[in-house]
Amino acid sequence: MFNTDRLKERIIEKYGTQKAFADALGVNKSTVNRYLSGREWKGKNLLKAARLLDIPAEQIDAYFFEPKVVKRQPTGAKV
Repeated sequence: MFNTDRLKERIIEKYGTQKAFADALGVNKSTVNRYLSGREWKGKNLLKAARLLDIPAEQIDAYFFEPKVVKRQPTGAKV
Protein backbone atom coordinates (compact mmCIF):
# COMPACT_ATOMS: atom_id res chain seq x y z
CA MET A 1 0.00 0.00 0.00
CA PHE A 2 1.12 3.53 -0.76
CA ASN A 3 0.62 6.92 0.86
CA THR A 4 -1.31 8.94 -1.72
CA ASP A 5 -1.85 12.16 0.25
CA ARG A 6 0.54 14.19 -1.90
CA LEU A 7 -1.04 12.84 -5.08
CA LYS A 8 -4.55 13.68 -3.86
CA GLU A 9 -3.44 17.25 -3.12
CA ARG A 10 -1.98 17.59 -6.61
CA ILE A 11 -5.19 16.29 -8.21
CA ILE A 12 -7.27 18.86 -6.32
CA GLU A 13 -4.77 21.60 -7.14
CA LYS A 14 -4.84 20.84 -10.88
CA TYR A 15 -8.40 19.55 -11.46
CA GLY A 16 -10.52 20.61 -8.50
CA THR A 17 -12.12 17.17 -8.09
CA GLN A 18 -11.18 13.52 -8.47
CA LYS A 19 -14.06 13.18 -10.96
CA ALA A 20 -12.62 15.89 -13.23
CA PHE A 21 -9.23 14.19 -13.04
CA ALA A 22 -10.77 10.78 -13.83
CA ASP A 23 -12.46 12.31 -16.88
CA ALA A 24 -9.16 13.80 -18.09
CA LEU A 25 -7.42 10.47 -17.50
CA GLY A 26 -10.17 8.63 -19.40
CA VAL A 27 -11.18 6.28 -16.58
CA ASN A 28 -14.09 5.93 -14.17
CA LYS A 29 -13.97 7.79 -10.87
CA SER A 30 -14.02 4.37 -9.16
CA THR A 31 -10.73 3.50 -10.89
CA VAL A 32 -9.13 6.67 -9.55
CA ASN A 33 -10.55 5.86 -6.10
CA ARG A 34 -8.87 2.43 -6.24
CA TYR A 35 -5.56 4.02 -7.20
CA LEU A 36 -5.87 6.60 -4.44
CA SER A 37 -6.69 3.95 -1.85
CA GLY A 38 -3.09 2.83 -2.27
CA ARG A 39 -3.32 0.21 -4.99
CA GLU A 40 -0.69 0.10 -7.70
CA TRP A 41 -1.24 2.03 -10.93
CA LYS A 42 -1.23 0.42 -14.36
CA GLY A 43 1.71 1.56 -16.50
CA LYS A 44 -0.01 3.60 -19.21
CA ASN A 45 -2.39 5.27 -16.73
CA LEU A 46 0.51 6.12 -14.43
CA LEU A 47 2.45 7.87 -17.18
CA LYS A 48 -0.63 9.70 -18.44
CA ALA A 49 -1.56 10.78 -14.90
CA ALA A 50 1.95 12.11 -14.27
CA ARG A 51 1.78 14.08 -17.51
CA LEU A 52 -1.71 15.46 -16.72
CA LEU A 53 -0.55 16.50 -13.24
CA ASP A 54 2.74 18.01 -14.46
CA ILE A 55 4.77 15.62 -12.32
CA PRO A 56 8.35 15.26 -13.63
CA ALA A 57 9.65 11.71 -14.14
CA GLU A 58 12.14 12.08 -11.29
CA GLN A 59 9.28 12.84 -8.85
CA ILE A 60 6.94 9.99 -9.82
CA ASP A 61 8.06 7.81 -6.89
CA ALA A 62 7.36 10.61 -4.40
CA TYR A 63 3.80 11.05 -5.65
CA PHE A 64 2.74 7.54 -6.66
CA PHE A 65 4.89 5.11 -4.67
CA GLU A 66 5.54 6.71 -1.28
CA PRO A 67 5.48 3.87 1.26
CA LYS A 68 2.59 4.03 3.70
CA VAL A 69 3.84 4.06 7.28
CA VAL A 70 1.81 1.82 9.54
CA LYS A 71 2.03 2.58 13.24
CA ARG A 72 2.08 -0.57 15.34
CA GLN A 73 1.93 -1.21 19.03
CA PRO A 74 5.29 -2.23 20.52
CA THR A 75 5.56 -5.95 21.21
CA GLY A 76 4.28 -6.77 24.68
CA ALA A 77 2.30 -3.58 24.99
CA LYS A 78 -0.88 -3.75 27.01
CA VAL A 79 -4.02 -2.89 25.15
